[in-house]
Amino acid sequence: MTTPAAAIRHLWTHKTQDHPWLSDRELVIDRAEGVWVWMEDGTKLMDGFAGLAVVNVGHGRREIAEAIAEQTVRLAYYPTTRQFSNRPAAELAAKLATLTPGDLDYTLFATSGSEANERAMQIARHYWIARGKPDKHKVISLQGGYHGATMGTFAVCGLPHMTAAYSALQPAGFTKVAPPYPFRDRGAGTDAQLVERRARELRDAIVKEGADTVSAVIMEPVLSSGGFIIPPLGWLRAVREICDELGVLMIADEVITGFGRTGKWFGVDHEGVVPDLMTVAKGITSGYLPLSGTIARGRLADAFPETSTQEVVHPNTYAAHPVACAAALANLQIMEKDRLVDNAAVMGQRLLDGLRQAVTGKRIVGEVRGRGLLVCAELVAPDGSGQPLPAAEVAKLDRKAWERGAIVYARGQVVRLAPPLCITAAEVDRLVDVVAASISELDAEVTR
Repeated sequence: MTTPAAAIRHLWTHKTQDHPWLSDRELVIDRAEGVWVWMEDGTKLMDGFAGLAVVNVGHGRREIAEAIAEQTVRLAYYPTTRQFSNRPAAELAAKLATLTPGDLDYTLFATSGSEANERAMQIARHYWIARGKPDKHKVISLQGGYHGATMGTFAVCGLPHMTAAYSALQPAGFTKVAPPYPFRDRGAGTDAQLVERRARELRDAIVKEGADTVSAVIMEPVLSSGGFIIPPLGWLRAVREICDELGVLMIADEVITGFGRTGKWFGVDHEGVVPDLMTVAKGITSGYLPLSGTIARGRLADAFPETSTQEVVHPNTYAAHPVACAAALANLQIMEKDRLVDNAAVMGQRLLDGLRQAVTGKRIVGEVRGRGLLVCAELVAPDGSGQPLPAAEVAKLDRKAWERGAIVYARGQVVRLAPPLCITAAEVDRLVDVVAASISELDAEVTR
């Protein structure tokens, strides 16, 4: 049985998104297992991007399905907006407190990464009000950063092409600074010098805005939508020091980098940094159900007395949904049992090394970089100028990889790889072969 094309046409995404070389019916995924997906026509493809860097434990994990089924029968839903709670939510919050660094001990659950980041900015705002500093409301973010698709998160989005239509609706007070982008910005200097320069620019931006008006700095440990920009180690520590010096909160957006994606539980763990607020989603359930969280340090929570009866940051209808929290608990149990964080580190290095070796010498490859199972190749013009290869050319890699049996994510100037963390060495090698062959074919086309 196949999905009728007439039904697919009612999906807004298929009205507005790009799928120039396949029909709607050819894009219907029927089932998935491990790192593999099957289309309705029987085509088998390696999922080289884990959906959207989401399915960390892999597809088809029966343990999560069983946890969902059991919790659905026991308690499918009850709101947590009127002081109620439920056991899976409480157990998950307690579990997260054991995994997150430092005293990140208090979690406000929501359903999406966008909401988690929105809530982080709201918590920061209420914190400063509670501390008697109501003028602190501005949020500094990074150019190239992406934090969601709500009005608030669009305001801190560093990708102008995504937010231009909403500029008239955006509030003031959201300054953006450049991240340290080694491939583009290092020049003849060192990574340390690059970090120092960008840190100085961040500090200057806060001072210019007036530290007494700045609430928080929000940033991803790795800028995913900006092109897998990986700041050098030392950057997060520099940001932490600036925030401490100027009295500004640090928000780490770990929606993509969290739960093992970078080879450690969280991206900030690579530098031993404890942000004031951390946002998570995606890998918390591996996408089996929608769930996100905003996790706050104890010192932020302490600003609100236990005896208070005033609601601070309104949770939504599905906050701390018991079934989603049960799915997350089962997901985390799999991650620990199967040692998937360690596997991400080992397989990520294998993927990085293999791809580097395979495409070395290709004129259109500027750099291959990665951290854990976030790996990309940045593509450049073949004339040696170092300028980005036109996005339309880069996008051709999606089709080339598809025809060789893998789904990758080629956008802007990079082709991105973020497979499930359960990937094996043989599967990594196959993914390398597919991507390398696709790049080689494109290289031959644009250099002929």
